[in-house]
Amino acid sequence: MSYEQLTGAEYLATFAAENARFISAAQVSGLNASVASCPGWNVGDLVFHVGKVQRWFHYMLETNAADPKGSPRAAKPETDATMVQWFREGAAVIEKYLASVSDTEPVWTFTGGDVGRWAKRRQAQEVLVHRFDAELAGGAVGAADATMCADGIDELLTVFVPRLKEKAQLPGTVHFHCTDTDGEWMLTPQEGGIEVTREHGKGDVALRASAQVLLQVVWRRMSVDEAIASGAEVFGNRSVLDAFIDLSQF
Repeated sequence: MSYEQLTGAEYLATFAAENARFISAAQVSGLNASVASCPGWNVGDLVFHVGKVQRWFHYMLETNAADPKGSPRAAKPETDATMVQWFREGAAVIEKYLASVSDTEPVWTFTGGDVGRWAKRRQAQEVLVHRFDAELAGGAVGAADATMCADGIDELLTVFVPRLKEKAQLPGTVHFHCTDTDGEWMLTPQEGGIEVTREHGKGDVALRASAQVLLQVVWRRMSVDEAIASGAEVFGNRSVLDAFIDLSQF
């Protein structure tokens, strides 16, 4: 699978749609409901977190991180209604801003700099996973596009896992395989980190599941046991998979 097939326009469409689904799910679940996937938070805390991240990311992009200490410090809205309105206002601002950025334009990123498409991807994937959180607080998670979910797996494995570096003591190789769309990855322990390649292979352990289930597992929004109960398959040494999940606390 070539992850270049997703354009900035596709990420922006997902970003806008998932922002709307996220705040709707938050309202349905209720802002006082506990968020099991984010221990210690209620849905109001979750909405405030996502809104702050979006405002911070917009500031860093717009200023090219010239003064990180100058990023906005938002006060938490006091009522459910003002929280919802505050989130929607911030989401509209960053959606409009990202629409003005070309896919190939150099931009600030927390990885040290990339292009507009990277920023659009990050924001789309951020709110997609948090939409799962908001829905889990009230019940079941709604469906998500398989290709976008596979892209989210790829982002975590190729952007976040390398940042673990020497902390990543993986005891064996791991293979992830999407069953409903293109997407396969091999994780191989190396000195100083984990090598991630997009390929079919035989790992010490393999997890085969739909892209959405895999995305929830790697982002720790679903346990491996829950994934298996939903139809996922684990082959090989389960302890190696569990070790990776323990490592991926981003």
